[in-house]
Amino acid sequence: MAVEIRAAILAGGRATRMGGGNKALIEVEGRAILDRLVDELRPLVSPGALAAVLATDAAPADEEPYAARGLVLLRDRAGGQGPMAGLAAALDWCGEALLFAVACDMPFVDRRVIQIVIDRARASSADIALPIAGGRHQPLLACYSPRCTGLVARQLAAGARRMSELPAAARAAGLVVDEIDEREIRTVDPQLRSFVNINRASDLAD
Repeated sequence: MAVEIRAAILAGGRATRMGGGNKALIEVEGRAILDRLVDELRPLVSPGALAAVLATDAAPADEEPYAARGLVLLRDRAGGQGPMAGLAAALDWCGEALLFAVACDMPFVDRRVIQIVIDRARASSADIALPIAGGRHQPLLACYSPRCTGLVARQLAAGARRMSELPAAARAAGLVVDEIDEREIRTVDPQLRSFVNINRASDLAD
């Protein structure tokens, strides 16, 4: 029996480099990033298995765009701790399911790339399955097993909030990390557009 997959869009950031606001609702080529992500993720998970992780202090008005799209609403475990806090909340919600986590500011994520990551996580039984793109780990488009729950909690408690440090921390803790070679990703996403993110207003003009 296949392991259940749940997915979470990490949307708790403050978008300070964008001057504030909700990056998930930024329109790119005429569509909100959130809608693009939901369209790619929803066919890959069961009903009720797609969530958005919002800031701890998100107001009802902040929740509305996600609720309107039928997403489960979660909150960052702690405020001001970046996507690691969102990952912690998503792992808690997943229980024994595998978690596919993605940042809310990636407008060109390709469903086929997501499928590669999920398939590798299932086939290898890795605790973290993540692509390598541009010579860098991509922990904000990755799969995490339930065994990562304690690791992520310890990272937060130690003030280690950088997602880029998570693969090394996982290996040090005896967890299995499966790195997906860029060449495999390029078979379905030749230009690696899935890893483009919108951090600044100027990115929209690129």
